[in-house]
Amino acid sequence: MENRRQHIEFRAIHETEIEDFSAVLREQGFDPDDFELTEEVDEPRAAIQGFVIMKAQATVTRKNRGISRSYRAGDDETMWVVDFEKDLRAGVFR
Repeated sequence: MENRRQHIEFRAIHETEIEDFSAVLREQGFDPDDFELTEEVDEPRAAIQGFVIMKAQATVTRKNRGISRSYRAGDDETMWVVDFEKDLRAGVFR
């Protein structure tokens, strides 16, 4: 029997959050391609067997301006997209 290891890539930012992030940019008149979203994942923690809590830092950068802000993200019910939208509306990324 062959022993295979499955590569598991942990992510704290869910695809729906990325979709929401892009939608917020478009709604505010920005081109999503002008922004970069990066994620720095903390070490995953197993709260209960089989359940992993993910925490991360989401960093948004407006590429042509070099303006960056970081937001707490992950399974601890943070709402980083809401915080990003507040900053966007406040003109932080202009």
